[in-house]
Amino acid sequence: MRGKVLDIADAAKPGLISGEDNQRYRYTLTDLRSAAPRTGQEVDFEPSGTDARDVYAIGLTLPAVTIPERDWVSFYLSPTGRISRRDYWLYGVLAIFASSLLVGWIPILGQIFTLATSWAGIAIAFKRCHDVGRSGWWLFLPLVPAAIAVIGGIIAGASNNAVPGIAMATVFGLIWLGLSVWLIFAVLIRRGDEGPKRFGPAPAATPL
Repeated sequence: MRGKVLDIADAAKPGLISGEDNQRYRYTLTDLRSAAPRTGQEVDFEPSGTDARDVYAIGLTLPAVTIPERDWVSFYLSPTGRISRRDYWLYGVLAIFASSLLVGWIPILGQIFTLATSWAGIAIAFKRCHDVGRSGWWLFLPLVPAAIAVIGGIIAGASNNAVPGIAMATVFGLIWLGLSVWLIFAVLIRRGDEGPKRFGPAPAATPL
């Protein structure tokens, strides 16, 4: 016989099924022969007096999972908003690196693609900075000592006394290295802040 579940059974009480004969039948967890049905679920069972035996759920389906949509153009090209560290490394760094290997070597198209991915890399890095509560301009902080180190190298190569230039290049090169390591661990790898911040709401889950 077929029927519908009016009340689901648990360890403390029996469930109730309305049969197609308009009678009500009780069932327990030990009567189930399939996954536990939901309220309103259609079932097939063997009536035994006022009890239902060998209860099978019919048409049991998993609840639908809603996956949020994402504007991938804005993800790669807009520097506003926030992204999680998972999205940054998986859909940002890894995706850009892999696509560069595939397309970057092609004449003309490769150069155009490199320009586009360079901007995309900056845009997603800005959003990663935003996720930890920092301005995206922090990304360019290591460029200052790097530029001074290059100037020191030029001075060392053009001067008869290379010591001052070498010293300048060494000191500011170490500063550049330290700032770069700090940027990676304190911004790009660090877990983002919870809740909405001045740069926007917390990043949403990414569709697969």
